[in-house]
Amino acid sequence: MGRPSGRLPPIDLHYWNPDPDTEVPIHIMVTRISGFTDLRDLHWKLVWAVKTVEKDKDVQIFHRRLEVVQEIGFNHLTNWGAVTQVETTSSKRFNPRKVITTMNLAQRKELEKIAARVRVEEPDGVWNCQDWIVTVLQQAEQAGLITKNEWTAAVTWAKNGGEE
Repeated sequence: MGRPSGRLPPIDLHYWNPDPDTEVPIHIMVTRISGFTDLRDLHWKLVWAVKTVEKDKDVQIFHRRLEVVQEIGFNHLTNWGAVTQVETTSSKRFNPRKVITTMNLAQRKELEKIAARVRVEEPDGVWNCQDWIVTVLQQAEQAGLITKNEWTAAVTWAKNGGEE
């Protein structure tokens, strides 16, 4: 999964916010990185909400995420596996997202297994998280979890910077 030795994984809130045994929408999320204008520099990930909490006039969204990330201080991309984290609707981390499809818990577990098996390439200035997401989605289609139309529409949206 491309994990560098000596690096600690991100904090995972899954224990306190487990993935519910219901159907939930799976989104592709686009993170805009300040100072970067090339659409290939946008960060993509797959996310789904596991819990939503209203707190102090804000909304906290606990979501599972599948992504590869650039490790700080390393020319290295890492797949930490599915991780549950939180964002708020008022934070700068609240990023555009588009629904790809809806999945039940068993399908999401299968998607997590697919993501765990997808190879993480070494950074070469060409291959990045976007290519990894496309590969995960292609394999999810092959597994019958999503249709080609569903994932290609989401990828087209993401390639346009997360804008309609």
